[in-house]
Amino acid sequence: MESLEQKLDKEVEDYLERVEGTAEISALLGDGISREGYVRLLKTCYVIEYVSRKAVLLASEKTEDNNPYLSQRLRFCSKGEEGHAEIALRDLKEMGVDRVDMSDIPMADDYDSMLRENAENFPLGILGHSYLFENASGIMFPKHNGHDYPSEFIRVHAKEDPGHSIAIKRTVRNIEPGLSDDDIENIARFARESGEYLLRIFQGIEG
Repeated sequence: MESLEQKLDKEVEDYLERVEGTAEISALLGDGISREGYVRLLKTCYVIEYVSRKAVLLASEKTEDNNPYLSQRLRFCSKGEEGHAEIALRDLKEMGVDRVDMSDIPMADDYDSMLRENAENFPLGILGHSYLFENASGIMFPKHNGHDYPSEFIRVHAKEDPGHSIAIKRTVRNIEPGLSDDDIENIARFARESGEYLLRIFQGIEG
């Protein structure tokens, strides 16, 4: 049977293929993204940072008694993302967008609820969620060739996320011996579902 790391790496590979195949991300990594496409991307980045950090903190609380190592690693992961939603907002403000109202973004509140519910009931799934996005970001954003738009968010993630990827891979390897086959399958499944959810949010956001 494949290891959890192998399964999650496959999810990352499949997700990146889909994400980098979108017109906006292809343009971001290529000849240049439109202003509208970039605003949509930054709003999506704000959403994922805003909802993820809350879910990761809750998952850390839920694992504190039965898996203190994982709880500590999740708390560390959350600390590494501290302030990143605000960075996306700063870039957006420089683009003329003063605020992001989650209630105006289709499915954003549902995504928040879905992540919190899983953090409550299956906190291991949040590890898969974090693995997907840390690794996808750590691979994708360093490919960015630069543009004239404010890009502090991209620069920060291009610099930090390759290191975050190494750290979360280590966490996955360390906890796997205590996981059941069902746990492994469900962690990978939840990573896939979370990625799909964010893609639908991105597609529904207006620039």
